[in-house]
Formats: sequence, C-alpha cells, structure tokens
Amino acid sequence: MQTVAAIPVVGLLIGCALGLLLPDVPRSAGFAFLALLVSVALWAWQRRQAMALAGAVGAAFLAGGVVLASDAWARAWRPPLRVVFEELARREREEAVLAGRALPEDDSASATLIGRLRADASVGPEGAVSLGLDVTAPARGGVRLTVAGVLAANRVGEWRAGRLVRMPAELRRPSRYLDPGVPDEERALARRGTTLVGTVKSAALVEVVERGGWLSEHAAAARAFVRRAITTSVGHWSARSSAIVTAIVVGDRAGLDRELERRLQEAGTYHVIAISGGNIAILAGLTLIGFRVAGMLGRTAMLSAMAALLAYGYFVGGGASVRRATLMAVVYFGARAVDLRGAPANVLALSAGLLVAAEPLTVVDPGFLLTFGATAAILFTAPVVPLGALPRPVAPLAAMLAASAAAESMLLPVSALLFARVTFAGLLANFVAIPMMAVAQIAGMALVPATAVSPALGAAVGWIAHLGAEGLVRSADVIQVAPFLTWRVAPPSAWAIAAYYGGLVTWWILWRRRAHEATKTRRHEDTKTRRHESGHEDTKARKKVTTGVTTATALRDEDEILAATAAEGRLGRAVRISSSVVALVAALWIALEPSTWWASRGDGRLHVTFLDVGQGDSAFVRFPRGSTLLVDTGGLSAASSFDIGDRVVAPVLRRAGVRRLDSLAVTHGDFDHAGGAQSLISEFRPRDVWEGTPVPPFQLMRDLRAAASAISARWVNLQAGDLVTVDDVQIVARHPRPPDWERQDVRNDDSIVIELLWRDVSIVLTGDIGREVEREIAPLFAASPLRVVKVPHHGSLTSSSPEFVRTLAPRVAVVSVGRGNRFGHPAPDVVDRYREVGAQVFRTDQDGAVTVDTDGYSLVVSTFTGQRVFVKKQMQPRRLEDTKTN
Repeated sequence: MQTVAAIPVVGLLIGCALGLLLPDVPRSAGFAFLALLVSVALWAWQRRQAMALAGAVGAAFLAGGVVLASDAWARAWRPPLRVVFEELARREREEAVLAGRALPEDDSASATLIGRLRADASVGPEGAVSLGLDVTAPARGGVRLTVAGVLAANRVGEWRAGRLVRMPAELRRPSRYLDPGVPDEERALARRGTTLVGTVKSAALVEVVERGGWLSEHAAAARAFVRRAITTSVGHWSARSSAIVTAIVVGDRAGLDRELERRLQEAGTYHVIAISGGNIAILAGLTLIGFRVAGMLGRTAMLSAMAALLAYGYFVGGGASVRRATLMAVVYFGARAVDLRGAPANVLALSAGLLVAAEPLTVVDPGFLLTFGATAAILFTAPVVPLGALPRPVAPLAAMLAASAAAESMLLPVSALLFARVTFAGLLANFVAIPMMAVAQIAGMALVPATAVSPALGAAVGWIAHLGAEGLVRSADVIQVAPFLTWRVAPPSAWAIAAYYGGLVTWWILWRRRAHEATKTRRHEDTKTRRHESGHEDTKARKKVTTGVTTATALRDEDEILAATAAEGRLGRAVRISSSVVALVAALWIALEPSTWWASRGDGRLHVTFLDVGQGDSAFVRFPRGSTLLVDTGGLSAASSFDIGDRVVAPVLRRAGVRRLDSLAVTHGDFDHAGGAQSLISEFRPRDVWEGTPVPPFQLMRDLRAAASAISARWVNLQAGDLVTVDDVQIVARHPRPPDWERQDVRNDDSIVIELLWRDVSIVLTGDIGREVEREIAPLFAASPLRVVKVPHHGSLTSSSPEFVRTLAPRVAVVSVGRGNRFGHPAPDVVDRYREVGAQVFRTDQDGAVTVDTDGYSLVVSTFTGQRVFVKKQMQPRRLEDTKTN
C-alpha cells in the first residue's frame, strides 16, 4: 500500500472528532480499549496478518484520538482562569446584593492580569487595538482584550509578541447568540485557546513588565520594519494595496476592510491573502532556486530550505495557517534530505497526524479542514487527469483548472457547513488571483531590502506589489459579471455530507482498483508502443513518432481506458457509477437545498420567531402559506465591524429555508433595530421594505433606501391604520399618524407598531415606543383570548405602562434584550407587570430565540434552551417541559 501513513492518521482524525462529539467518555474506558487494541496489533504483527494489523492500528489510533480530544476540550473549556473568573464574578454578585445594587444577568469580573502577548498588537479598520494574551496570573488561560482610548494606537509598537505585560481588565464570557443555525462563537474561541474576552479602559494601564527573548524581540523588530516599508512603498500608491501586501507577506489582516474581505470570499480567492500553502510554496520554490544558482544541491539544499522556512514561519508569528503549511514543507524536504521517496500523500498524512496529535482540537478548525482537504483533493485527483493527451501550451492551464475543480469538489460540503456559501467563481478567478498573489508576495518581500537601499527604489518595487494586489482585487470582479457563480446556503445535514463523501470515497477506491487492473491488461500494448516509438519500423513511421508524441500518448490513454473497462467487470462498474451518482445527488442537494422549496409553501400555521440579537430587536414571521416577513434586523453601533444581519439573522433565515424575503419592516432607524438590514437586503432581496416615519437626514436609512433601490425593492411608508392581508393573516399598523413636520432625528416613539391578527390570535410587535404612544394606541386593540406581545423598548421603565399592559392583557410576553446590558433591561417592575396580568414572560438573553407557533386557536411557545409551553384560550399557560441548556 503506497499511502500506509493514512491508516493511523485517519483513525486519529476520526477519533479526535468523536472525542469532541462525546467529550464525557471516561478516560479509563478509553485507555482500556486502547490497550486492548495495541495487544491485538502486536498479535497480528507476529502472525503476519496484514489486514488485521491495519485494522487494529487504525482502531488504536481512533481510541487514542478520543482520549486526546476529550482531554484537550476539558482543558480548553474550563482552564484555571475560567474557574477563577467564575469565583470572582460570584463574589462581585454577593457584594452587589449586600450593597443593594442591581447586577446584569451575565457574569463579569474585574481582575489584574499578567501574561505574555501571543502576537503583536493589531489595529482594526475602526481603530480598535486588540491584544491576545496567554495569562499566567491570577491563573493560566487565554484572553482577548480590547484596549480603549485614543492613546492605544500610539502605543501599539510597545505591545509585541513575547513580551510580559500587566493590566487591569474587565473580563466577561465571549458573546454568544442562542439562535438556530448560528455558530457558537464561545466554543469556537475556546477551541482556539481563548476562554474570556475583556476590555482595558486605557492604554496607560497596560504595563510592559518584561521584554521577550532575544530572538522574539528581533523578529518583532523585523516585522515592524517590514510593515513600515510596505506602508511607505506600497501605501504611496494605494492604502488598500498596502493592507493586502501586508496580509500576504506578514500575515497581518487587521487592515483589510470588510467590503474587500466580502468580495474575495464571494469570489473564492480570500485564501490567497493569508500566509498559507500557496505562499509557503512560493517561498520554498524561490529558496530552492537560490540554492541551485549558488550550486548547493541535494541534502544541503533540502536542509537549508527547511531552515529558511522555519525562520520565515517564526518571523511572521507562527499562526495556525503558517504552522500547517510550514510543517508540510519541512516534512517533505526532510524526507528528501534523508532520501525517503514515498507517495506525496504520505507527507500530507504525516503532517496532519503530527498537527492533530499536538493540538487535537484543530481537527475541527476551518483552516485545517480547508488546507488538508484541498491538498488531498489535488494529490488524489492528479493521476485521473489525462494531461498527456493535451497540447503542451494547454496542459498547465488544464492542470490548474483540474486542481481548482478538485479542491472545490472536495470542499463543497465543508464550505457550505462552515461558511454557508457555495462558490464556483474560484475556478475562474484563481487563474488571475494566484499569479497576482505571487507577484504581490515576491515584490513585497523584495521591497524591504530595496527600501533600505533607496526610498525611490522601494517605491518602484512597491508599485509592482501594488499592481499584484490590485490584480488580486480585480480578479473578484468575476462575481459582478457572473453573480450566479456564488450563493449562500443553509448548513447541510449530516446525512447529505455522509452521502457525498461516502459516494466520493467509494468511487475513488474503485477507480484506483480499476486502474491497477488495467495496468496489467495493457502491458502488451505498451510493449508494442515502445517498439513503435523506438524506430524499428520504416523511416516515415519513425519521423511520425518523433514529431507526434502527443498522438502516441493519446493512443496509450485510449488503450488504458479500454483495458480498464474490460478488467473492471459489470458489478464493479455498476457500483462505481452508482457511487458517483450518489455523490452527485448529495452535491446537488447541498447546493440547491430542495427542502427550501417545501418550506416556502408553508404548513398551514403561523410562526413567529423572536431572535436573540443581543441588545436589539428582530422577529421573523412565516405565514401559513409560506410568505415571509422580517421585522427589524438587530445591529450594533456604527463603529462595530460585527454585522449582526450577516452573522446572526441571515443564518436563521437560511436554516428556515428562506431564499427571498417577501417583506422587511424597519420599525425605526436606531442601529439596534436597523443596523443589520443592509446585508440582509443584499442577500435576501425583499420585495417590499416598510418604513414608518421618514427621517431624511439620517444616513443609515438613506443607505437602506439605496440598497433597496439597487435590487428594485418597493419602499413603502407604512401609515397608521394601514391593513395588509398575507395568507389570510391581517397585518394592521397601530402606530400614530406621522408628524406634520420633517423629522431630523430618529425617535423611539416613531416606531412602527404591527398587530398580526389570525382567528383567535393577536401578536403585537411594538418596536421601542414609550408611554405616550402606548396611551395613544392602547384603545385601538380589541380584546383577544390569545395575545402575544413583544415588550416595548427591551423592557425599559419608560415603556410598558400599567395601563398599556392591562389593556393588552397578553398571555405571552417576549423581551428582546442583550446579556449583561448596561441599561439594566428588562426592569424588574416591568417583568412583574406582565406576570401580574397572567403573561408567561420569555427573555432572549436567558431563553435564546423564542418561537411562537399557532394554528389560530392555540399557541405553542418553544425556546432555544429547551422550554416548551402550550397555551389555550381562557387557560393559564401549562408548562409541558422545562429543560434548559447552556
């Protein structure tokens, strides 16, 4: 077997994945099973039972992977710092209770931290300074901190990787959004070694206690010099190009703006701006060429290339992508240095095994899956492509296309699962993006010594790097020409992924067996071909062979196909074809999502989901026959780079099978209600966008108007008393009439108020209205036996007056509120008012997304955390089950 290293490595990978799925497996059981399998392997080795030995070795590594991953997850999820943090938070709560102060629901604690910086401080596009810290006191653990204040950017140069720092920080758990289809970012950060996040109030509070080691300090100084050289030489031509070249050469992507990242992701070329396999391959090639020119060949060149790659990996900071690519290259050159010549797949398998053995949690890291998945696809597909039958000028282009297609095919389910995107644009864009990346990297590395010699020479080389970066950006324009090459999808189901890879692997195994059998069958034809090419026939034939190598190669390929077909047999051919059909059907299912077609027809019930968007509002409505309405989109401040619309609301809509929204209602222009709307308008293309009281000077609403106009959506000013009927459900506008003057600022009291009426059910969505508006609109609501109310203004004391609550008399009240919000929402008095009228109160900060399902005569309320409540007319809510999970 050529790829013998795959046996233990595949077992290890599967075991680590199982260890994360089943983290509570007793270690004693894992070790006992491992010992048993080692005994079986030794027995099989002594008896020379090859198949039994392979199976036992693979199973033993699987058992070892389960133990490694479960232990690694326990240490990552609850490191000592997390335990200390929970104790500090508990003490602060007790002190607050004694002092009579109200505390937010989420834990937070103040602590003085001492630790070493993982990487150089980075400055984001919005100017925020971020620090990654390996804390040693008060306990060990990883944190990510944001340094506030205008002084932070001026001190970035002091905060270098490896330095010991001390600072007081306000710590908290990472933000998490408890919605269906939304990834758990807290767990993702824990897998990457970050258990807490926090804020430092001022750069003046960050004290550098100790510098790093000699090598670390010189590497940091070199990185700083490279950044300055790139900023000076490339930034002279374009700030955007400077940020791209910095990302390619040094691996620092902090300067990239969101729009550029989005364009490259859509085009499938975002990978080229990261220090990864392609960049390391270029550096390795340049290093070998340099040694060859210098006359250093063989083992010396291999060892020197290894040293150069390790030095470069250390210089750029040793991120995960750097470690992966560098390890693969070093393993390959190391094998060549000691004259071990095996299949390239063995190098890939050994590299993956070493990485996962050292860091078991990387088995589910997106970068790991993408890197090794794409590389494996290229290695295993290369023998399938008959490049010999193509003309020489075409063969390299065909090889690049085949490699891109193989990588896209292998990673189709992975991309859909991790990024909710399917893109084929990379098949075309990579023809431009990869060469342009090479130009940008080579010129970016060359401009550093050029700048040291002469600023003018550095600017000239910087212009070449700028051209490479600009060409890389322009390669993404393929999306503008052919937007159908990329689209967003819901995460695929486990069975679809299993069917896809099962069919693909089965097809590959049978194809390899077919090719092996074909080799024996065509030996006779190969002998005749060699005689023909050797020239034992007449002179005319000899000339034809000399000038027609391509034709002869094509004939051999045809003979191979015929021989393989004869050797395979009917059964093998049927299984191979069937497995390819299974893989194709699974791929189409993942890419086209036929389940969304069924969801779009509705199920005869009305569904309203109040999303957990933090301190904001968003409610998704699915009508009985499948029509859709989204009321508000959540959002953070204008300065935040986190797009709640794209990162939180959109995954919920995709999971619900929404391809296009029928209507989007923006109750008012505050960022916590409308901040996520722009990306949602772009992706889900609502037919109508509803606005209440216009505020022409407000920039956010002007941007939304422009986005709606770009997709030809109808902009509707919803007026008081307007009535719209959708799938027999009445949508009534209950907010007051617009003012007689033009608003200059957004006001909470100008919120749209919508009542959904269907049979015996009334669902009231109130925006952020205050008591004055409540008093005005309360008489408009008729009594309803089954009423659900979205509590106004997140449960603020300025809303939900006793009269308003008594008039509406809801059976269910939902508070959309953020964890640990600084406003103290919801006010305890407000919650008590709703409970006093018999309402069951749900909160998105505690319960996650809250979904109300109704047939018009009863309500079923379910939460993300596992509660389920059944409500009938004239009855108090009866809890069926109440099992909360975090």
